[in-house]
Amino acid sequence: MSTDLSYFAVKCKICLKSGHGLHFGIETCRACAAFFRRTVVLNRKYKCRKRAGRCEVTADDEKSMCKFCRFKKCRELGMSTENVRTDHAIKDLTPVDSPCSSTTSEIQKLSEPDDRVAYNIMHPKTRGPALLLDINAIIKKSRVILETYFLPDEDSISHLNPLQRMVHSLRKIRANQSWNPEFVEKVEFIQMFYGWEVQMRDTASWLMHSDEFRKLPGHERIAIFKIVWAVWRRFERYTMTAEIFGQRCYDEKIYLHSQTQALKMDNYSIDYSNVSDHGFDQFNNIFGGKMIQYYDIIVKPFLELKLTETEITFILCQTIWNYAGRRLQGQTQAAAERFLEQISNNLHQYYEEEYLEWTSRSLEGVESSVEEDSRSTDGSVVDNRKNYASRLARMMQIVNQMLNVQLQLENSLQVAFLFDMFNIVFTEPEFFRS
Repeated sequence: MSTDLSYFAVKCKICLKSGHGLHFGIETCRACAAFFRRTVVLNRKYKCRKRAGRCEVTADDEKSMCKFCRFKKCRELGMSTENVRTDHAIKDLTPVDSPCSSTTSEIQKLSEPDDRVAYNIMHPKTRGPALLLDINAIIKKSRVILETYFLPDEDSISHLNPLQRMVHSLRKIRANQSWNPEFVEKVEFIQMFYGWEVQMRDTASWLMHSDEFRKLPGHERIAIFKIVWAVWRRFERYTMTAEIFGQRCYDEKIYLHSQTQALKMDNYSIDYSNVSDHGFDQFNNIFGGKMIQYYDIIVKPFLELKLTETEITFILCQTIWNYAGRRLQGQTQAAAERFLEQISNNLHQYYEEEYLEWTSRSLEGVESSVEEDSRSTDGSVVDNRKNYASRLARMMQIVNQMLNVQLQLENSLQVAFLFDMFNIVFTEPEFFRS
């Protein structure tokens, strides 16, 4: 494998300036994607400035661009209204936090008061009341992170290898976790949705600690982020829960809902009343069993193997990059193969160094107890790992099982949207496929 990979950037097919990935079926920039979405969602009608319908659409001056011809070009090149999930006219958009909204007290706003994420609309298919969720608004902060090449702590981590950098980032993210979380029995779906915004930012920050990820074009970074954030969140939350609660996590099926709240799977419910006519039990029949599987897939081996931070990060990297590579192919897959080879070498080096340090301290009799002399340099329990092949095999089994369950979840979500179980319209449905 060569020492360097060359990545290519794409151009927007509408205005020809730098593209930012697939939007509504074709490669476009964010400006053209936003223009198309507004036009469809607000059912806007335009007239050609020259009345001929053949105006030139370029990025020279976006404000003077003919909107009629711009939208015409969007449709002719394949931008699909079906992907907007709003192929009928939608009128009377009302921010859910406006005085006339019936859900004002139940919706948590983001930090900036001017941010608008959720709107009351008429569902384009059922014609009943629904929520329009603007994904671009909720990932705004994540996008800023993903578009910033230099990290705030770049100088302090420049000496770390790729796997160590990812460990460093995960440790920094987890420093905000409460070790005495409040247990809750009921969660509002829309509150849970807003809570994901923090985890999205964490995912973006963690991804940016990979040099291979940062070398990718901006549109590719965004594309990876959109499909992996939920997978990242799931694995991180289950392992963090196991770290805090130990065996109780498995026995009582505890799950850290956020940095400050936890729940027990057999004693909680999600209130879908604002976004669906179907109750919690029906949703639980579709998704609940798959979420319980993670206790055997993640928590049980975590407790049995006493996974270290480095090993947790290695599994997380393997899961995320394998998933992204399979879904996106092309240069993402090439970057994934390169990065995963690097961290595999890093893990081997980690085992060698940890084992040598452990045996050295044991022979010298430095430590006073079994618990103390089995502590690794990253603060986690470490065993004799001279022969780690079987341990690595179990770690990769976690990766493969995670990917298999992810496929099952995607199929379940497709069923839920197919039968319109949610009274929700997403501006980017692909973002919640996982």
